Amino acid sequence: MKRLLLIFCLLPAFAFAQEEVDSKYMTGAVPVVDGKVMFKKEIKAPNLSKDQIFDAVSAWANSRFKTDKGNWGQVAYSNKEEGQIACYGSEYLVFADKTFSLDRAKTNYRVNFVCSPGKCVMEITNIHYLYPEDSKDRLAAEDWITDEQAMNKDRTKLIKRIAKFRIKTVDLAENLFEGAEKSLGVQPATAQNVPTPPAVAPPAQAVENIAPVSGEALQGYKRIAPDKIPGNIIKMLSEDWMLITGGNNEKFNPMTASWGGLGYLYNKPVAFCFISPARYTYDLMDNGDTYTLTFYTETYREALNYCGHNSGKDADKVKGAGLTPVTTPSGSKAFSEAWMIIECRKMISQTINIDGISDPELKKQWSGKAMHKMFIGEILNVWVK
Repeated sequence: MKRLLLIFCLLPAFAFAQEEVDSKYMTGAVPVVDGKVMFKKEIKAPNLSKDQIFDAVSAWANSRFKTDKGNWGQVAYSNKEEGQIACYGSEYLVFADKTFSLDRAKTNYRVNFVCSPGKCVMEITNIHYLYPEDSKDRLAAEDWITDEQAMNKDRTKLIKRIAKFRIKTVDLAENLFEGAEKSLGVQPATAQNVPTPPAVAPPAQAVENIAPVSGEALQGYKRIAPDKIPGNIIKMLSEDWMLITGGNNEKFNPMTASWGGLGYLYNKPVAFCFISPARYTYDLMDNGDTYTLTFYTETYREALNYCGHNSGKDADKVKGAGLTPVTTPSGSKAFSEAWMIIECRKMISQTINIDGISDPELKKQWSGKAMHKMFIGEILNVWVK
């Protein structure tokens, strides 16, 4: 009897918890412009030209809007001179997927981009639903998920039968915005249509408010202190990659890398990276005193791919990747396409001994293979655009 009483006491609280909805889906979550539902966002990338933004967004759009696993899409219009791209998408919004029950709606929509220097305006509109998915009648977002249609009179709750459409549509818009932002090297904001706060601002934006430090200049860049390096270094390496460039004006070579980090050693700000003896850059790093680590937006993904799959022994990698060399005041080599250049002076170089690997899986993986050398360098200069 006591157990039954406890269950009945908990039921109202449980039911209320089930009805709670994240505030981002509540009043104003579905914008209406001139009577039409339109999700709109201005994506800022101040260090990129109109053509660079267009190329990056176009590459992402062609990858995102295509036929794949029941979804359909296409880039319907593209004009680089005007900076305009228009896409159509059609995909499933899955509300529930259980063993004997699949509840979903087919959703059609349009995405427009207008690219200009330093920014891209993105709009998601013409949203319709087919529900059930084989229905011939289309439900327009304007008649289904707006505040007027989807919320109660007091605007305090979502109407249950419509809530799932509204929530999934807001999530879809957020996902599309994030994809476009990432293509431009911009870290998405945590909430729909909310400007990225300074604490998590993307590299291209975060550097705007960083005061430069005195020192020798590098054209097109401002010099900042090492402790003001913007961005998430783990993401910048594992997802975005970097170029390690050793050598000088007489002979230099870049290589793509995703292993490394930043830190503090012997009372100095340092950067560390790892290079295999098989790489052409290895000897340049081994014999040189300074080198650079350079970071790029998604626009230059192909250039980094090229540098990672071609050797400087066999070809002019810089020309093949379409990069523009620059020389730092200290004589190190970097590239003007980079949004950030970290120049280092070699402090320590040490080959990793397989006996020093404690992880059994890693030890097995690298047994019998040439081991990488770790290079630790004092950070001399940091330049950002």
